[in-house]
Amino acid sequence: MESSSLYLEKLKEFVQFEFLIADEILPIFYVLCAIIIPVFFRYMLLGVIRRYALAIEIYKSGRYSFFFSFLFWVFRKIKFFRKKIDQKISWSAFTPTQKMKFLALYFIVVFFAELFLRLAFEYLIAYIHMHEWMKPPKML
Repeated sequence: MESSSLYLEKLKEFVQFEFLIADEILPIFYVLCAIIIPVFFRYMLLGVIRRYALAIEIYKSGRYSFFFSFLFWVFRKIKFFRKKIDQKISWSAFTPTQKMKFLALYFIVVFFAELFLRLAFEYLIAYIHMHEWMKPPKML
């Protein structure tokens, strides 16, 4: 009987946010986010590379007007044309300098994203600890 009342008391504290699970959960979410960030930004980088390569191809050809470039961009949004256009764009088409710039951009963005994530989670953990320390003691 006493264990069930203790269980109900803990459940009540949990629902009323008196008992916090953040100390146990926040590190797990931090690790998951720290793993997801580089993967996410890799796919973002691939999208940037494709758009940059497409823009460079249009620019280098020099024979396209602004209007035709806009139409080319519209056609690229159509799935059938996108497959045909993206087949010609690859990482090997870039010069070593361009590759280094893209890699530097990737590492800088991932570094600052990881740093911001770390700061945000440290702030959340500090907030949880302050909340616990500032709580008035329970009267028996």
